[in-house]
Amino acid sequence: MWTAGPDPIDPAAGWPVRIIETITTSFSAPGARVLFAPWPTAEEAADRAAGAGELDAALDAVHALGRHPAITKLELLTANEVPISGEAAPAWLSADHQVDLVITSLPSERGTDGSAEAVAIAAARALAFGGILAVYTHTDWSSGRLTDPSGPMIAAAQNADLLYLQHIVTLHTPIQNGRLQPPTATDPTDLAPGGQELGAPMAHARAHGDVLVFAQAHSDATQPEDLR
Repeated sequence: MWTAGPDPIDPAAGWPVRIIETITTSFSAPGARVLFAPWPTAEEAADRAAGAGELDAALDAVHALGRHPAITKLELLTANEVPISGEAAPAWLSADHQVDLVITSLPSERGTDGSAEAVAIAAARALAFGGILAVYTHTDWSSGRLTDPSGPMIAAAQNADLLYLQHIVTLHTPIQNGRLQPPTATDPTDLAPGGQELGAPMAHARAHGDVLVFAQAHSDATQPEDLR
């Protein structure tokens, strides 16, 4: 479990700087190549605009930690042009283009739409031997039922031959005087649906996120199957 520090973390943030910093220092060394990979979406332009501020802040924070960060969509990593080093790359990534850490943010509603499989395969090809894929995500109650994308993501990563290392709970609220401070919901989507009927779930604010950690345990993962 990771604590939030002295200040609360916005549960609606897709790229909370404090959590991204902790991922970076926990799973990479100074000088490492870190890839920020926004989750694939059909609304690419709108999605990029909505998350630009968060991504820029995360990028600056990781750069300040002495790493070499870059941003690209994981869905592009199997294309013929991959803008990781400012130049074209082949359909699979060569050792010169591989990275040490891939960080992505998985929206709670995207766990079962097939995108997890595409992301896992692309991340496996992007990672150098021993590299880490870290997936920041969370559960959600806003639809009236619990949605947890962790299971589908773990299955997808294991199917891509990534080694599942651990599941880390990342608290959004600080601990003061040995006690967890009550979270405050500022967004209706952070609340579980409430009701007066017997057995209806009580409204509550989301108090934590989740980081799923996987490792690239194969040295030839970027090679096409027919060349292995």
